[in-house]
Amino acid sequence: MAFGDKPQPLGDVLQELIEKMGLQHRIDGARVVEAWAFVAGPQVNAVTDNAWYRKGKLYVRIRSAAWRHELHLRRNEWLRRVNDELGRDIVQEIVFR
Repeated sequence: MAFGDKPQPLGDVLQELIEKMGLQHRIDGARVVEAWAFVAGPQVNAVTDNAWYRKGKLYVRIRSAAWRHELHLRRNEWLRRVNDELGRDIVQEIVFR
């Protein structure tokens, strides 16, 4: 932005900077993990070791085989809920490990 430009909303300036620096995928990844923790709630979070996002996939490591199986069976519902929380379809697949 040059000095002669009109003032811009801070959100627009930050979004432009994020795009220029190629940081959107990292921000999306952090948002996905936060959305998962919120959507999963305390009961599922209690059996979750960690979660991470890479290339459209949310990976969630679950300590219990029974919980992992139950979550896997409902993975499409979890996918919809996470993307609804994010406000757009960022996650393409959820993998429970």
